[in-house]
Amino acid sequence: MRPSFQEYFMGLAKQSAIRSNCIRAQVGAVVVDANNKIKSTGYNGTPTGVTSCLEKGTCYRLDNNIPSGTRYETCQSIHAEMNAIIQAGEGLCRDGSIYIFGHNQVCILCKRFIIQAGIKHIYLQKDDSAPIIHREAGDFIEELSKF
Repeated sequence: MRPSFQEYFMGLAKQSAIRSNCIRAQVGAVVVDANNKIKSTGYNGTPTGVTSCLEKGTCYRLDNNIPSGTRYETCQSIHAEMNAIIQAGEGLCRDGSIYIFGHNQVCILCKRFIIQAGIKHIYLQKDDSAPIIHREAGDFIEELSKF
């Protein structure tokens, strides 16, 4: 059976997650424009030239019991969502969607990137057994406006 666009793009996000060089989480993302054309992919990992946790064989955040969603400055990786947006550039993201495999939520830093890039729809899937969750970027604007 032919997969829906949601299933297709989420499958590509899952495939991108495999490239992650993060020990703690393997996350992939795909940016798609309003016409369902793929503009970029990304995965969580270190910036170019930086020795990754995978290469070191250890993760500072795991070694120091730093809870997920806190103290982002202690992680050397760039989130998959950020990498995909950086690769595409704002012009190719506007009014599009982002598919994220490996998480069922978006951190506050990535919410800012998504809003600034003009992405409208966010699709999340934690793992193969979880449903695909749809969020609107407008919800993020409301959340961030509360601060």
